[in-house]
Amino acid sequence: MTDNQLSLPFDEPFSVSDQPALWTPRDIWVRFTQRMISFFVEDRRIDYKSTVKIHFDDLAAYMSCFSNTPDGGVLCYGVADDGTVQGCKRLDQKTLNEIEKCHTQKCPTAKPEFKRVPVVVDGEDDFLILVYIPYIGKLAETNKSEAWIRYGDTKHRMSEEEKRDFRATRNEVSFELDRAPYTYPNDFHRSIIQDFCDEFRRREQRSDWSNEEVLVDRHLIEKSGDQYFPLNTLVLLAAKDPGRTIPGCRVRVQRFDGEREGSGENYRPIRDRFCEGCVVEVIQKAQNAIEEALHTVTWLNSDGKFVTTPEYPKWAWFEALVNACVHRSYSFSGTDTTIKIYSNRMEIESPGGFVPPVNEKTIYALRASRNHHFMDAMRYLGYVQMAREGTRRIRDSMAEYNLPEPQFRQEALHGVVVRVILQNDHQVRSRSSDREVAMHFGVEQWKLMQDHEIKIAAYAFRNEAVQVSEAQRLTGRTWATSKKDLDRLCRKGILVFVQGDYARDPKAHYRLAKERSQVDS
Repeated sequence: MTDNQLSLPFDEPFSVSDQPALWTPRDIWVRFTQRMISFFVEDRRIDYKSTVKIHFDDLAAYMSCFSNTPDGGVLCYGVADDGTVQGCKRLDQKTLNEIEKCHTQKCPTAKPEFKRVPVVVDGEDDFLILVYIPYIGKLAETNKSEAWIRYGDTKHRMSEEEKRDFRATRNEVSFELDRAPYTYPNDFHRSIIQDFCDEFRRREQRSDWSNEEVLVDRHLIEKSGDQYFPLNTLVLLAAKDPGRTIPGCRVRVQRFDGEREGSGENYRPIRDRFCEGCVVEVIQKAQNAIEEALHTVTWLNSDGKFVTTPEYPKWAWFEALVNACVHRSYSFSGTDTTIKIYSNRMEIESPGGFVPPVNEKTIYALRASRNHHFMDAMRYLGYVQMAREGTRRIRDSMAEYNLPEPQFRQEALHGVVVRVILQNDHQVRSRSSDREVAMHFGVEQWKLMQDHEIKIAAYAFRNEAVQVSEAQRLTGRTWATSKKDLDRLCRKGILVFVQGDYARDPKAHYRLAKERSQVDS
């Protein structure tokens, strides 16, 4: 056996079969030794605390933080942030006692466990205090009504909306089962309710049930005496004006010319549409808006043939849209579900985090629902199967288009969101798409056109028409200059002006002329 074979990456503190990156916080707490400190940098599982000065409010925040984070976490007192071992021997007994009983006054729902780990500091025996704080499955707040959660190596203070969402996902409270200030049935779309009830009766063989009996059974309304009280579940499903109490019940669809949305004066989405109404209406409107915003591309498939398709498979973005609407947190009342389409990707952003035990790594294998009763109602209307089936369909349909696997991320922005990213391999596909556009107008004509004219002509080709305001956003030129650009393209035989009823009539637009070859003939 050679010397190299005897050199193991974790020769001293770990055995050959150990994978410390996969250890849970509990594993770390049970097996921790001084020799492991250099291998465990601060991450979601562990945080080091100096003993130069003990801040008990900070300790309470970490009690809340790890109690609210799946798998919990470990605090290690006696190690500085840079990994220098300080020990705890210098602490007096009163301080040691305060560390162990701090949670009883400052974070009483936390359930910490304490132990001391022997270490050597400057040649003398010392010890660390290890605190294991398990995840408790319900919101843990400090005595200041603050709730914290761990993301990476930092703790995040939760907003009131985040706290409400956390409670809802852990079944402490249920937003969807709250009574809503609406009148049943006058404030609701009867056609949607009828379709839902008919499908329920058919599937469940309850032909003798009335609509109200179905709605009560499915937790969409409550009955008290002779009166029926609608719940938020029914508001999301079929209300005529859900935005009155749930302003986040809408989807914003945006298309940008490049890979970034820009800001300030550079913030110019080519398309920007709000889709409002109950969720059934929102999904239908957003579907149409996305289809209008997507380009057509030509690419080489696995059979070696050129095929022309939309930028993304419909099953991928439609499933992502439905999941975003059904599984989002409506407790984040002022936050929209957003669809942002860039030149190289589409991002579907849904307010609220993953619902445990689902996360980025288990998204295809596990299922969990924030709005269980609402999702169940959408299932009867044919929008939802099972949570993991939808994500698998997104992945598989992207693979059929030879596109990268979708990405699922949880991010802390203005609150917590789940972001689905679909990439479109635009560097390869845009060239074939541009060739197709050039062939339409004639290669010689295409070569003579300026960059801003090419942008306008390509947009008109892909969308069949273009308005002055759209050309303005595409090129960044003024409205008057864009109008001149479009008129010039008309004189070149590339576009035809369709006049409105009056100056700057929004119905006025420019449509494609015939192909160049047809014009010349």
